Amino acid sequence: MKTRITMILMVCISFMMHAQNTSEKELLKTFDAHTPTALEKNNVPGLAVAIIKNGEVILKKGYGYSDVSHKELVTPTTGFNIGSISKMFTAWGIMKLVEDGKLALDTPAANYITSWKLPDSEFDSKKVTIRNLLQHTAGLSVHGYPGYENKGELTSTIQCLSGNGDEEALVQLIMEPGSSWKYSGGGYSVLQLVIEEVSGTSFANYMETTIFKPLKMKHSSFTIDHRILKTSAKGYDKDGNEIPLRLFNAQAAAGLHTTIEDLILFAKASLSKNPVLSQESIALLITPTELSRGNYGMGYMVMNRFGDFTLSGHGGSNKGWQSGFMLDFESKSGIIVLTNGSSGKKVLFGSMKDWAQWRATH
Repeated sequence: MKTRITMILMVCISFMMHAQNTSEKELLKTFDAHTPTALEKNNVPGLAVAIIKNGEVILKKGYGYSDVSHKELVTPTTGFNIGSISKMFTAWGIMKLVEDGKLALDTPAANYITSWKLPDSEFDSKKVTIRNLLQHTAGLSVHGYPGYENKGELTSTIQCLSGNGDEEALVQLIMEPGSSWKYSGGGYSVLQLVIEEVSGTSFANYMETTIFKPLKMKHSSFTIDHRILKTSAKGYDKDGNEIPLRLFNAQAAAGLHTTIEDLILFAKASLSKNPVLSQESIALLITPTELSRGNYGMGYMVMNRFGDFTLSGHGGSNKGWQSGFMLDFESKSGIIVLTNGSSGKKVLFGSMKDWAQWRATH
């Protein structure tokens, strides 16, 4: 009797594994058919993608070129700038300080900063807390940053916050904190300074030692040096022309360089026990706020546009780069797409739709 039951179980397991392999092959076939066409149509040289199901990677692949002139192909170890996905990592950095008892979410950010303060305004700067900076509800200016084409133009965090003589780049209080949702890269620059002052080291170094090293993300950095550039893709404009890699002093908002391999490690850490943050802290980060109409938590976008499931993550958009990182925490599944073209958003949204349609039946 036992032998018969064992045989039945083995047949069932074999059938399930065959079905799973067939399912994954179908997904790969879809991506292989659609991705090259989408890249060519939109003048985007290359793309890297990873698909996660039940906490495991079922697809990891590069398409097209990381460097067109040298015919270098995109691989899972190719480096990409990921723009505003950087904010998600900054949120982890802040929450780590909260867990360590060095920050409190509802304390005014000014309490942790000695070297800079918000310009005087008609609004109460004491209401600009760590929590509403993370949530984009602090009432601050500066939506995003264009970056610089060479290191000589980079400035300090304080100079970045002060605008370097550019009124539009000056981070200031433009509405009552906690009254409404307004996306602010400037708010994340304030968080960058908070991290630097509380940790006593540079933002890039803090993130390296506190987030990347524990998660074994060896090819991720806010410092764009020779080691990072050696494996980096080139960025390309909307016409497919190569453009210089833009550098950011607003690192917390937009400056992270990383790979699909490293983002897979981050995704897995997000979905299970990890050496950096508790699951309670991660749950808090992805909880959507009322002021954002349910579309944003703390460093995480929240969206439902691809099906009857909720995705939490972020998009990234810098000149020459477009990216997306989205996880369904309930099913421990998700998709990560990185591109090295200014028109990459059209390509990555197509990839996300292909994945969502496949996911609906698998």
